[in-house]
Amino acid sequence: MTKTLLIISGGEETVKVARHARQAGYGVVVSDADPQAPAFAFADSCLIADVHGVTETAAAAERYSRKIRKIDGVLCAADAVLTAATVADRLRLPGPPLHVAELLSDRLAIRRCFASAGIAAPWHAEIFTPQELQRAVIAKGRNLVLKPVENHGLGGAVLLTEVEDLNAAFLQARTHSPSERVMVEQWLDGPRVRLAVLLLNGTCHVAGETGFADIAGRAAGALGLGDGPMMIEIAMDQGTPNVVEISARLCDGAFLDAAARLALGETVSENDLAASF
Repeated sequence: MTKTLLIISGGEETVKVARHARQAGYGVVVSDADPQAPAFAFADSCLIADVHGVTETAAAAERYSRKIRKIDGVLCAADAVLTAATVADRLRLPGPPLHVAELLSDRLAIRRCFASAGIAAPWHAEIFTPQELQRAVIAKGRNLVLKPVENHGLGGAVLLTEVEDLNAAFLQARTHSPSERVMVEQWLDGPRVRLAVLLLNGTCHVAGETGFADIAGRAAGALGLGDGPMMIEIAMDQGTPNVVEISARLCDGAFLDAAARLALGETVSENDLAASF
């Protein structure tokens, strides 16, 4: 019987994931709040639910799995690890533990874990008022990124060198934060790279790269991540790799076959990684 994968997010990046999952013979269910989400065109079924609406998506997935077709695995194609983990927990499917997903959903908590593990990351601070933001700019300059504390992708993030009104920038970032929490972070001017990673049996595999496997593995270990896909963004600063962003999600469709099998609870060997997209 064909196994069914639920893919969290129907955005443009998910099109490749949904298309290849379908070509691989899986039943594909895509979840997104946008009825015109691009990946819906490659889905067998669609769930209309907010990617970051944890309870909403979990309830929709549970109804679908119980009444229409059993969902056998969950893949996350957006920065919505808590949503995916909650669905997996509700349906008793493989996925990151909820406490790990909660940690990964909070940029400040991630930075604290990195500091404890000796992993380099840009200078950062939580900002509570526009006045505090003004003081941070006076102390550090405008080469700062203002962003919501929630690790929900780039929504609400702004480079302060590109804005004139700091008050408006603060309010915009806070609007994008469900908890109304805002942080500021040093922008590093060195080279940066976004990497697709697969964690497998304690080993970190990086698509197309060999030089960043160690830092990616250390970052994953500091956050308690186990087997599965991961996206990590690294910026170089004076020869040192700094972890700028990290999420337990598919990235650019890499390692899709292996990630799907892990999501379904199947055994994956290192030899199977050759089937990655």
